[in-house]
Amino acid sequence: MTLVDVHTHLGQFAAARQSADGARLCSMLCRAGITRAIAFSAEACYGGIELGNRYTFQEVSSFDMLRMLLVLHPYHYENSVRLLEEFADHPRVLGVKLHPHLGSYHVLDSELMRLIEKEIAPRDLTILSHVGNDAPNVQPADFMRLATRFPETRFVAAHLANGVLGGASSGINAWREFEPKNVWLDMATLRVMHTGILEEYVEAVGPDRILFGTDAPLYWPAAFVRMLETSELEPAVQEKVAWKNATQAFPRLTC
Repeated sequence: MTLVDVHTHLGQFAAARQSADGARLCSMLCRAGITRAIAFSAEACYGGIELGNRYTFQEVSSFDMLRMLLVLHPYHYENSVRLLEEFADHPRVLGVKLHPHLGSYHVLDSELMRLIEKEIAPRDLTILSHVGNDAPNVQPADFMRLATRFPETRFVAAHLANGVLGGASSGINAWREFEPKNVWLDMATLRVMHTGILEEYVEAVGPDRILFGTDAPLYWPAAFVRMLETSELEPAVQEKVAWKNATQAFPRLTC
């Protein structure tokens, strides 16, 4: 089965084992049977967007299975615009990553609204953002509210719009409140390992709206592959989650 991982990282986190350059990330993904992956910079999530994005682009350019998202930051507005001008049209760049939690800005911040309206949306770039119950700056309902402000832009809520902590249905509740037509949810969270959660989310938001993701190298990607393969989802739905939905969320993606 073709597998597209929409949520992976390059660069260094606090632990060496949970960090990766392009070679290490690709090795982990290939051992899991993943055929294509979208990566973004770990360092850039904290605000180091210049160095982080350039390093990620360098690594992605060296490995055919990798594509990338530019990590942008509304408080580094001019740098974000320069990065878009330089990289947004490159075929390996599929969209934008936001991390309001690590970047210390709110997902409804006026500068972020300006960045999306003036720079991201006109380029027709998909936006993937961290979302989690434990992230005050990007709560599930606030993320859905952001997406409704830009109905022509595609958004992906990371971690099932829920995360690991707190109630397991926060992403579903936020989805039902706003019923967004332009939002997908990636399954890159340990929460998805809880029995029945993936099936519950597929039933709530529909089989066309869940994307395969692992958060590698933070997590071991093979576990997510096996979980999807042995889930109670019908084979046709598994295939949608595995890769077909990703081609809708990221139109520039080729599998």
